[in-house]
Amino acid sequence: MKLYEITEVYNNVIDLDLDEEELKKYLDLVNDEFEDKAENIAKILQSLKAEFEAYKNEAERLNTQAKSIENKIKSLKDYLEVSMIRADKRKFKTNLFNFNIQKNPPSLNVISKEDIPEEFFEIKRILKNEKLKKAIKEGQEIVGAELIQTESLRIR
Repeated sequence: MKLYEITEVYNNVIDLDLDEEELKKYLDLVNDEFEDKAENIAKILQSLKAEFEAYKNEAERLNTQAKSIENKIKSLKDYLEVSMIRADKRKFKTNLFNFNIQKNPPSLNVISKEDIPEEFFEIKRILKNEKLKKAIKEGQEIVGAELIQTESLRIR
């Protein structure tokens, strides 16, 4: 029987016209089956959590390796560029590749933000969630916000 079916049976048993002894036996049977299903689900959850952690750790390991390779690529490219500039070989061809040191598009270098006119700035409204939550907890009425209490399953 599926968990939702057990829940339905459990709810329907309460509505049946059974004496106290029969009701207790039936509820114990359904309850035991429900608890067994819940325990099996908890086992699956533990297994999935372990699998998730393994994948997460592997992703971190692969990201570290990718970053290392990215750094090697940058280092080799920088080394080649510096060598080409020192040898005054800014452009040449080989059998497989063309090499060329060229100018990049202009980039912005901000020297002092204080000296830049306001028209080049934008102001962002950032909601201070913790401050708002604290104010409401302290009894302040804030239109557009409320504290809500939710529930979640915890398996220990």
